[in-house]
Amino acid sequence: MKAILSVSVLALILVINPNLCFGSMDIAPVSRARAKELGMQIRTKSNGPKEIWVELEFKPIGVLKDFDHVSLEIREGDELLLGYAPLKEKRSKTGSVSVGFLAARSYLDKLTLSIVVGRPMDFAAYEIRVKDFVEQERIR
Repeated sequence: MKAILSVSVLALILVINPNLCFGSMDIAPVSRARAKELGMQIRTKSNGPKEIWVELEFKPIGVLKDFDHVSLEIREGDELLLGYAPLKEKRSKTGSVSVGFLAARSYLDKLTLSIVVGRPMDFAAYEIRVKDFVEQERIR
């Protein structure tokens, strides 16, 4: 009898709230060309032979107008090593948002930045694979 009641309550909850979402987020990969369209800039600066400063800057307009945060992910192939690590943003007087971090050059192919827009239960992310935007041999 308890099992029937539990299933009935769960079914009722799902019927009452059909938009109930358990962590689903639309994710769009961002190429260099798409980043340019969205007004994103990635700048790098050497910090010695083994480290690099990476900075992302953009204006929260257009599809980015509902900007919530930028997070950093570290992956080894398909394995997630670090996820949802929000970066502290700085806002300029012109309305631009920038975030930055220092990383080992050997980790650049493992790093992804996600610009998360929207609100809880309706988030989307624009993913930037750092290695696609950094030309290590040109960094000074």
